[in-house]
Amino acid sequence: MNRPLLLVTVNSPGEVAFWLSPFLEELEKIVVPPRVWVFTPPCQFRSGKEEVVIQDLPLVERVFNPQETVWFCFGGDRVAFPPRGLVLFLGGDLFYARLLKFRSRYPLWVYDGYPRRSPGVDVYLARFQEDFHRASFVKKFFVGDLLRSFVERSVGTLTLPPGFPRFLFLPGSRSFAYQYLVPFFLRCAEALSLFFPQGLFLVAFPSYYTPGDVPFFQELSERFLPFFGETSSLIAASDLVFMVPGSSNLEVLYRKRRGLVLVPFFQEAASRVPVMGAGEFLGRMPLWGKIVKRWILRRMIRSSRFLSLPNQILRKAVFPELRGEITIERVLQETLRLLGQEAPDFPEELFPSQAVEKLVGLVVEELYG
Repeated sequence: MNRPLLLVTVNSPGEVAFWLSPFLEELEKIVVPPRVWVFTPPCQFRSGKEEVVIQDLPLVERVFNPQETVWFCFGGDRVAFPPRGLVLFLGGDLFYARLLKFRSRYPLWVYDGYPRRSPGVDVYLARFQEDFHRASFVKKFFVGDLLRSFVERSVGTLTLPPGFPRFLFLPGSRSFAYQYLVPFFLRCAEALSLFFPQGLFLVAFPSYYTPGDVPFFQELSERFLPFFGETSSLIAASDLVFMVPGSSNLEVLYRKRRGLVLVPFFQEAASRVPVMGAGEFLGRMPLWGKIVKRWILRRMIRSSRFLSLPNQILRKAVFPELRGEITIERVLQETLRLLGQEAPDFPEELFPSQAVEKLVGLVVEELYG
């Protein structure tokens, strides 16, 4: 049987772990699953570790890094495409997904981030209800958040030592920020331990990092219990999560845990923080680029109503956000206030369950129907 071919574009650790992984695990269950090639286009939000994780996912035949993706999209590697196939955009730059469509002649389906009509997109798959209603595409479906499906499927089995409250610190997936965040986390933990001497301090890094990738790891391990690759289980077991903006914010919401979003401004790191659009290009200019990038980041931090995605979707501070020059006193105040409150909840209709089952059903119908 000439099995259909699924071409997937994806980028950033969150998209790989929370979207692509549960999708492929569910797709593997069908009797004759399609062949899967995964492309990681050039993107300022990638961590550089995506291909290592993707190559171990089910059904994946080939993984194309950014250079290979560009080469393939512009005609490199002679390929005889099977008659049935699909280009599925799960992240990255839509430009490369369009090139894959042009080369393969397969339809292009876009999940999540393009609610406005875009040339070449055949089907829009909305992650959130508001995007579905705003989208002007002729053919569209409200799928829901694949991250919610990941949370539904993952079961925490981690055994932790006694201690209350359990404070979890999440520094994100971009290791360049660790040299700034780790000392800041250490100062926070030192101050919190004076108020909570029985507290348990946890810190979680992605599975593809090791202690050697974390600056000040010795000092960190004296105050914290460090973990690699156990973020979901730790979120489920925590009483309060300190986190930077990212995919973890939604997971904390879905697991109904308290959270505090920290957006400290480190001037030395500003030039390496990725931003959307022209700001990224301007930041790479010689001489003035770093100054421009710092100005853009400062303005964004100050002017944006919310930086955390759950807050943006629900249009309220489900998770308080501390930004800019963050004092330890502010962190203590918010910690005490949050521990005295109930954990947040969310409206089921905005975040429906079984998103991955719906997406797989639509893909299977397209490829085999």
